[in-house]
Amino acid sequence: MSREQTDGTFGPWQIASDYSCTTDPLYDAAIAAWRSMEITPTSYDLQPNTGYAVTTLGIVPVADGSPQTRTVTLLGTDVQLRATPADFTWSTDDGEAWTTTDPGATYANGGEPHTFDPGERRIHLTLATTWTGEFSLNGGTTWIDAPGTATTTSATTSVHLYNPRSRLVDCDLSGHCDSGNAATAAPSPSLLDPDADGTDNYTVPDDQIDAYLAARG
Repeated sequence: MSREQTDGTFGPWQIASDYSCTTDPLYDAAIAAWRSMEITPTSYDLQPNTGYAVTTLGIVPVADGSPQTRTVTLLGTDVQLRATPADFTWSTDDGEAWTTTDPGATYANGGEPHTFDPGERRIHLTLATTWTGEFSLNGGTTWIDAPGTATTTSATTSVHLYNPRSRLVDCDLSGHCDSGNAATAAPSPSLLDPDADGTDNYTVPDDQIDAYLAARG
């Protein structure tokens, strides 16, 4: 603006106010939609998927590494949102945790097992997935990174860990004994029933397993 002077003339031009560049409101709306996007917790499989494992052989967890997409309408425009897994953190309630950037692979595809310290016990395995976000304003032709990350926690899975020990025996599985004596009729220890009480330890419910193992310690 140019202000009128006392003598009736106008002075030099001056900036009347500051200015700023604003972002496209659709971008802001898309980012806000990503931040509130509902992401389904990652599903996963375990090998072996039997409810139990041997500590020295471990388990191979394999997560679903697929991205998730949603379509929302913002300011009259269809906007696609996409959440992509960035890393997977596996943890157990006995203090172990490990993070990978890939979802894992099965035994047949070269998956590496995660082994455990010796000792029979029940663990509870949980998966936390970190997701990065993107959005598309042109039907998925191009994608724009969205700031920040999201985290989901998947359902917990119980795994009974066994710690088998070698035993020197006199008889074979058919009851033939080198000593010539008859094999005992009492139940024999096995992988699933190491205390030979007739109960496969991995079948004991979670809320009873600690007391069960302590009574047979």
